[in-house]
Amino acid sequence: MASLQSGTKPSKILVLTDFYPVGLQETFVTPTLETTSSFFDYVTIIPTNLESEVEGGMREVPENVTILLETWKQARESWSKLSIFSKLSLASPYIFSSFTERYKYSTPISESLGEAAYARHFSRYIQTAIDIKEYQAISAYWLNRPASIASDLKRRYPHLRFISRAHRGDILPRENRKTIPFQPTIVKYADEIHAVSQDGVDTLKSIHTKASEKIVVGRLGTTNHEQNPHRSSDGRLRIISMSRIVDVKRVDLIARALSFVSRPLHWTHFGTGPGMEELQQLVASLPDNIDVSLPGFVESHSEIHSTLKSKPWDILVNVSTSEGVPASIQECFSYGIPAIATDVGGNSEIVDSTCGHLLPPNPSPEEIASILQEWEINNESRRTAALNRQREMYDVEKNARKYANSLHSKL
Repeated sequence: MASLQSGTKPSKILVLTDFYPVGLQETFVTPTLETTSSFFDYVTIIPTNLESEVEGGMREVPENVTILLETWKQARESWSKLSIFSKLSLASPYIFSSFTERYKYSTPISESLGEAAYARHFSRYIQTAIDIKEYQAISAYWLNRPASIASDLKRRYPHLRFISRAHRGDILPRENRKTIPFQPTIVKYADEIHAVSQDGVDTLKSIHTKASEKIVVGRLGTTNHEQNPHRSSDGRLRIISMSRIVDVKRVDLIARALSFVSRPLHWTHFGTGPGMEELQQLVASLPDNIDVSLPGFVESHSEIHSTLKSKPWDILVNVSTSEGVPASIQECFSYGIPAIATDVGGNSEIVDSTCGHLLPPNPSPEEIASILQEWEINNESRRTAALNRQREMYDVEKNARKYANSLHSKL
């Protein structure tokens, strides 16, 4: 917590997330929040997307952090009762910009106005919960709903310093559109946008050419750990993967690839999701040389770290269709565990031939299997390179301090 000097006004920041501190998602928020809370006297967190299914309980936060869960509940319940005319009235300050979005970016006007209306509606409930005039900064952890709400607050209160993070799914438009609804307005009002990868920066700059000076790289990271000393001694390749079992993560593709691997191999996947039943069916049909463990939902992030440092993992496998820079790769690298990953998003910024292997964006099961079949179990140079990559680029303390300093330095 920042120290208050006699006669000085306390510094306050509003932090908008999807779920955090509820559940186990958004793990990257914790280290950044710990650092941010040391820069500001008071921190207020408001989740904006709790209607989605959230696994896990409430996270612990620093003592100068206040969590407001009722704000989302009140805003959501009252939103469902509003008429279409009331919602259109809420969106009125953004009607012109919505038509501009339609003309420049092919964004449906209804979607832009809908996001604008909800952002303004939610921001009104924030203004009843806190005295926003007493705050100096807003941090949005996603360049979609949290940033939309922050943008409306910035429009009303220009003194606020507003910075948003950007990952991948909150950057890329869907279908044939050039941008995500309301994103041009977010970019207009944001003081800075910190994309977690250079790929994200390049994508945003290509869309918002007149705002390129405010779009920068703001990497995430993980805590530095000692290299995992354990090595396979029985000739069995041990691979690990960590993610929700949803379409974008393509966990089923790993299972399909393993049917083409003839060497002894053990695969552990941490995570659950709607695709678990299909995955279990695929695993049941794998040959006898393949051993699989599906622990499912993990209650504690510390349990993951305990596993990473105590067992002889040879490689992490990530075959997602879209990524920013996966936290799972960063965490494995912090223990010196190399990675195989698809060349999507910012994966090529962390994975190369020195510390792993980049697959094509849409690999076949056979392509993945060929890499696993030939993978050298105890390649010390790859392990050292993975550890060094994390230290150099994804040191969470260093990166979190850089982000917090951006929020605080120009107040």
